Amino acid sequence: MEKLKLIYSSSIASSFAIVFVTLVTIVAEFNAPLKNWLKALSGHHWTSKGILSLVLYAVVLFALYFTTKNVDAKRIKSALSAMIGITVLGSLTLFIFFTGHHLGWY
Repeated sequence: MEKLKLIYSSSIASSFAIVFVTLVTIVAEFNAPLKNWLKALSGHHWTSKGILSLVLYAVVLFALYFTTKNVDAKRIKSALSAMIGITVLGSLTLFIFFTGHHLGWY
């Protein structure tokens, strides 16, 4: 049962981290103070996004792990499916955003 809770919690935590990185990446491209703060945090904005996403992942993982009850295969399958979908959407969003940015659409 503990492994099931860990799988479920990790799936949800991963989804939160993916959404966070996607949003912060796009917002930071238009918000110089945010990008500069990220650079100042660790020396490079991508490194800071990685550190912050790891912290977010850990916080959500532990919060869900210790508060979730009754995890079954159906819930895990749903969480994993959502995580995969969010991963694909986040990747496509960043691909389209940076392609448009490169082509001068905005």
